[in-house]
Amino acid sequence: MKVRLFAPLLALAVAPFALGADEENPYKKAKVGDYATYKMTTKVMGLNVEGSVTQTVTAKDDKEATVKTTVKANGMEFPAQEQKIDLTKPFDPTKVGSNLPPGAQIEKVKDGTEKVKVGGKEYDTKWETYKMKLNAGGMAFEADMKVWQAKDLAIPMVKMEMTAEVMNQKMEMLMELETTGSGKEPEKGKDGSDKKDTKKEPEKK
Repeated sequence: MKVRLFAPLLALAVAPFALGADEENPYKKAKVGDYATYKMTTKVMGLNVEGSVTQTVTAKDDKEATVKTTVKANGMEFPAQEQKIDLTKPFDPTKVGSNLPPGAQIEKVKDGTEKVKVGGKEYDTKWETYKMKLNAGGMAFEADMKVWQAKDLAIPMVKMEMTAEVMNQKMEMLMELETTGSGKEPEKGKDGSDKKDTKKEPEKK
């Protein structure tokens, strides 16, 4: 049951969000190999589930970018998801992609700006709130989501909070940016910062 509840929320959480339909598509400046890794914490049915989410740009041309999302949570690795993003027009997160169940609805509620500190860095962000409804696994979900994004990042999301209720059970999810980089995806247990250890041993006299 817990996995059945968790999977649809995960599909919502990892959908690429990008500053709204009135902004230039931020994925235009992304390069193949750009990635962002997030720490994820989920509270569901009295349990805390911890994990990580990595979004990686796997392909890109002048018209389209492909973003792959991999998720590890509670000792499990979920099947990778891919979303193709049309670069010829602004990205509109309210137009649901193919990764979500048919009939899923996303409605933008409001937006604003805020300085947010995550992963030891401070970002100037634009935040947006959404209301979502979907049916999955025979269950009806309603969720509220708030997303913070920094337009200077190739993968713009820096933080996401979501609360949902299904079958009288409250669920909460938090994702916060840990690392960004370009090139090889971060390996398990490594920070993915693409920085080599430059610490030197003291010279012997």
